[in-house]
Amino acid sequence: MKKNLYIAFGFVFFLHGCAQEKKENMKKLEERVTYIESQRKRFEYEPQYQIKIETQFAYRIRLNDMPVNTYLGNWGGSVKLNLNTEILQSGIQNLNIEIYPEYSDINTQKEFLDPKGYFKLQITQTAWRKDGGGLEEPKTILEYELPKEDKQTGWTIDYAKLKSFTDSLSFEATVPYHLQGWTNGEVFKEEDSLQLKAQVISFYKNIGEAMKNKNMEFLNKEYLKADIENAQAFYFSKEEIKNYLVDLEKSINAENFKVLPIEDCVLKYYGNHRVLSLEALKGIDRGESSLITTYTKDGAERSIYHSLLLYRPKGSSQFQIIR
Repeated sequence: MKKNLYIAFGFVFFLHGCAQEKKENMKKLEERVTYIESQRKRFEYEPQYQIKIETQFAYRIRLNDMPVNTYLGNWGGSVKLNLNTEILQSGIQNLNIEIYPEYSDINTQKEFLDPKGYFKLQITQTAWRKDGGGLEEPKTILEYELPKEDKQTGWTIDYAKLKSFTDSLSFEATVPYHLQGWTNGEVFKEEDSLQLKAQVISFYKNIGEAMKNKNMEFLNKEYLKADIENAQAFYFSKEEIKNYLVDLEKSINAENFKVLPIEDCVLKYYGNHRVLSLEALKGIDRGESSLITTYTKDGAERSIYHSLLLYRPKGSSQFQIIR
C-alpha cells in the first residue's frame, strides 16, 4: 500500500512539474512575442511584393543577391512567393535569374535547354485591406518571359545550344520600413571556403542538436534577429507573431521528429558575399537547405527544409541567423 502511495504522490509531483514547466514556457513565449512586437512598426499602408514563377526548367532566382527560390527537380509547375524579407528598403530592387536544363528524372539532368521550354515570371504589389476584406487587387510591377533575342547583340537566341541562361532585371519597390539585414556583415572571401564551410557546418549541427533536444531557449536566442526582421517585413500582428514563433516548436515536437545528418552539401554565398548557407547537392533535396528535419503526419513521412542564412556582423567572431 505504501509503495502505491509513493507512486501516486510521485505521479502528482510529476504532473505538477509538467504544469509548472508549461506555465514557464508560456510566460517566456508571451515575453518574446511582446518584445518582437515592440521592435516592429505598423503603418497606414503596408505593401507586399509577390513573385509567381511558371516553368519546367531548373532555376535559381535571387533578389538583391538573396535566394528567393531554387528549383532543381523534375516535376515542373508554378510557385508563388512573398519577397518582402529580401527587400530591405524602398528603391530599385535587383533580380537575377539562372535557368538550367530540366531533369528527366530526379538524378538525370538534360545537357541543353529545351528550345520549346517556357519560363514566365510575374511580380505584383498588393496589401492587406484595412477593412478586413483580404488582399487588394494585385498590381503588376514586372512581367518576364524568356527573350527571343540577345539584349547585347540583337541575334536570335538558340536555346538548344545553351547549357544555361542568365538574365538580370530590376523593379522599383516602395516599403514603409527600413531593415538593416545583412548590410553590416563581414564580406566573406571564396579563398576561405574550406574554413568557412567547416564553421557553417558546425553552426548548422548546433542548431540541429538544439532542435533534437527541444532546446527552445537556445533556438529563440539564435533566431531573434531574423524573427524581428521577418515580423517587420510581413507586418505581423501580435497574434501572427505568436503563431510564427510556435511553428518551430510544433515541428520539433511532432511525431517521430528527426534531424537528418548534414552530408553532400555545398557552401553558397549570398548578399554580395555577406551571407552564407549550406545547400544539399544530391537527390530530391538538391538545392534545399542542408538543415533538414522529418516527422510523421497522417502516417506519412514529411520533410522540413529549415532556412538558415548566416552573416557575421563586422567586429564580431560569431555567426548570426539573418533569414
